[in-house]
Amino acid sequence: MGWFSSRDPDDPHQLAIAVHELGHAFAWSDHGLPVAYVKHSGSDGVAHLASVTGYSEAQMRAYAVGMWAGFEAEDRWRRAHNLSGASKSHSRADIANFHAEQARLAETGIRLSEGKARSLARQRIAARWSRIQTLAPELICKGCLHVQ
Repeated sequence: MGWFSSRDPDDPHQLAIAVHELGHAFAWSDHGLPVAYVKHSGSDGVAHLASVTGYSEAQMRAYAVGMWAGFEAEDRWRRAHNLSGASKSHSRADIANFHAEQARLAETGIRLSEGKARSLARQRIAARWSRIQTLAPELICKGCLHVQ
């Protein structure tokens, strides 16, 4: 199970991970990207998209913004609980995926700066914040959720 010996829905580190993954999931699902599941192992997590071919430009943009939504959700949760903000080093794979998607978008003529993507991610998180907070402990306990 990694660093944690048990699933503890009161553990702030586990909650931060759960909030992070739910941030990705809701940012994507709210904009038409099919999220297959969100998993939480105790020490890490993943929001997994269902396989889709031929994303539209709007979906490509939503995917890129969703890459920042995990970081932004975790950052909001950590600050609300008087903890240090989220660490970019913990989100380096998400950030790398954002930059790769940003380059693909640029090829289609769409410009999406990191600042704009993060601002949009924060808006998406704000719209789902209550639901994210409600589901985070459930994700920790169950280990896997399907969000719509």
